[in-house]
Amino acid sequence: MPKITHVDVYPTAVGMKDVFNIGTGFVGDTGAAGDHVFVKITTDDGYVGWGEQRALPSWSYETTESITTTIQHHIAPLLLGQNPLNHNAIHYAIYNAVKPAVSNGHPFAKAAVDIALHDLRGRILDVPLHTILGGKRHDTLPLAYALSIDTPEIMGLKAKALAPCSCFKVKVSGNPAADEERLRAVHEAMPDAQLWIDANQSYTPSNALELLKRTENIRKIYCMEQPVASQDWFGMKRVREDAQIPIAIDEGCFTYFDLAKVVRLECADAVVLKVCKSGGLAGCLKSTHVAEANSIELLGSGLTEAGIGFIASVHLFATLDLVLPAELNAPAFLETMAVSGVEIHDHVVTVPDGPGLGVVPDEDYIKANRLKVSAS
Repeated sequence: MPKITHVDVYPTAVGMKDVFNIGTGFVGDTGAAGDHVFVKITTDDGYVGWGEQRALPSWSYETTESITTTIQHHIAPLLLGQNPLNHNAIHYAIYNAVKPAVSNGHPFAKAAVDIALHDLRGRILDVPLHTILGGKRHDTLPLAYALSIDTPEIMGLKAKALAPCSCFKVKVSGNPAADEERLRAVHEAMPDAQLWIDANQSYTPSNALELLKRTENIRKIYCMEQPVASQDWFGMKRVREDAQIPIAIDEGCFTYFDLAKVVRLECADAVVLKVCKSGGLAGCLKSTHVAEANSIELLGSGLTEAGIGFIASVHLFATLDLVLPAELNAPAFLETMAVSGVEIHDHVVTVPDGPGLGVVPDEDYIKANRLKVSAS
């Protein structure tokens, strides 16, 4: 039986090719690379699995340092000597070692490890990751791209430049009048594209409803995501009760336990699935079961992960029926995916059928751009 012998962690700077601002602030630009944490797990018989997550503390609390050291000091020791196929036992040990407080404990660190373990299992069993998740429903996955907060004119031009993309997540700032102009500019630039408003917690309930009232004649707006603060479930409920379009929850729902609470409170019509906040693929899949059993629509998204995190989400989302194209931004914002083997044509990605993730990490790039992170 295979045994895990090495767990290597590589905090790495991955360059960006465009500016990216969201409702909670700055994400990155051409002069500020994003911090990504890559995980490489190796067995005694030479199998290797890779995982990745991006650190973005303005979105959630984990930092590059905390993700790196949590894996190095608290998770890696639990993996050494273990059979990577013992999925349930490994995850139970990690869960007990890094406990959640209320919702989820160090989910980004766990997610990077979880992806690497899934990749490793797929390579050992010689099956693609989507097979481990129950099998793909779709051979390809259309992509949606986020539009960074900017002037209406620039947002419209950027949408047009991404044609034939058929769906845009329009980032908004919390100002109903300014955000109405942004949405109208994007709609005028791409009148056939579906629009997905993402406030990233920047609105109050009253202002969110004002924006929806201002834009109610833009028929291509499908939903509004996380209009209010992540902990303001009653604010979400208030918006949902008076909104004429579906209201989606993201930052306010990290786990399937959170989603059960959201269902009971009746404060969302849809949930945004993210591997990072769920603590990995396994946790994210559990949320889909709660959602489907309660008629909550599924939206797929990421946190601008590079190719490893990107393709892990592709495998998962290909097993589901999402109501909109998956918003996975790496092709639009990153200077490199740091992998080979990702096939994208006209903003539609082919779901890989090779073992594990089905892509090959650019290990030279990952190591050459390694960040210095204190191990203390």
